Amino acid sequence: MSLGFLFAMSLPALVAALFLLAVVERFARGKKGTPMATAGIGELGATFEAGKREELEFRKEERQLRDEEGDGAPPRSRVDLDGGFAVLKVPAQRTPN
Repeated sequence: MSLGFLFAMSLPALVAALFLLAVVERFARGKKGTPMATAGIGELGATFEAGKREELEFRKEERQLRDEEGDGAPPRSRVDLDGGFAVLKVPAQRTPN
């Protein structure tokens, strides 16, 4: 095996390739979307950091979940912009026993 092949298969070569990919993507794609180099660097970090894998999996799950407006507490107030009125319901104050 040649010295060039051994370097190409090493960790510094991977980091250098990811850096060059990031530079090329920066000028070719601009600021649209998630660059491939970012995903590669995240996976490389997950290899060496114990908690990084869980963080990446959590982010992946968060991107797949939808946030609906009605998922929170039931609405107490309602605003009708077309009709020009608003209904405000103030919760009753509780008295301590």
